[in-house]
Amino acid sequence: MYAWLALLRKSVEDSSYTIGQHAFRRMGARGITIDDIRRCALEGDFLRTQDHGGYLKVVLRGYDENQQAFLVIAALCWP
Repeated sequence: MYAWLALLRKSVEDSSYTIGQHAFRRMGARGITIDDIRRCALEGDFLRTQDHGGYLKVVLRGYDENQQAFLVIAALCWP
């Protein structure tokens, strides 16, 4: 497992993360819950990284309660 993926998962386990307003709006529009996001971060499929915008971003695929796929893009940064 990649070190930064382990760091992301540890942050989620410790509830040491934030969800931005844009993400909350998208979640609401799509019926994705915080539990869905947590499950995706902890168990989701790693797809790729993105390195534009100043922070390393991790793209994960998860599934909601209805087994509909969605993506989580997590920016990894130090506070």
